[in-house]
Amino acid sequence: MLTITTYIEQKNLDSFCFNKENFLDYFISLNDTLSTQVVNRRLKQHKGHKLEGVVIIKTIDTIMTDFMDWDDIDLMWIGILEMTLEYKRTGFGEHLMAMNNHRWSIKKIITNPENLIVFRIKRNPLIFEGKSSCEVYKETKNIVNEKEFFSKILQAANEFISFREKLFKMDSIGRLKALMFEINNEK
Repeated sequence: MLTITTYIEQKNLDSFCFNKENFLDYFISLNDTLSTQVVNRRLKQHKGHKLEGVVIIKTIDTIMTDFMDWDDIDLMWIGILEMTLEYKRTGFGEHLMAMNNHRWSIKKIITNPENLIVFRIKRNPLIFEGKSSCEVYKETKNIVNEKEFFSKILQAANEFISFREKLFKMDSIGRLKALMFEINNEK
């Protein structure tokens, strides 16, 4: 089972390290009833140009992405969709996240009866130098079902796009929609 949830900053994220018990002090889920209000306030503070967040991806036995993987959320979603589109075209997709220099990749494994994907995140080791107070995973990877991966990614991306359309400023919404169209029409 794969779950994908988008969280948006609700206060300044000035460190990659905070303890996992207080992540709700920093982030709000898109599904929270106050999320639109909180995020519009953040966008107004940043004059519509900056919105940070994280896409949390979990399997039954592995937390693939964590709150320490936060980045510009619009660019993160664009990167995830570009990686997915590249994968659909070639069997391999990769993206380097904007601010934190994490490399996300997906690679096809041809199996019967259904194809699988190796999903991998390599984190920039320089980010973690001297941060012994953080629980650090420099790389996470797992094997996921290809159909389930695409289904969950596209569902979460549609939720993010719908959420983003309600907000103060939507610089990246056109690119997100174009990528979704290409992925859905790619054979």
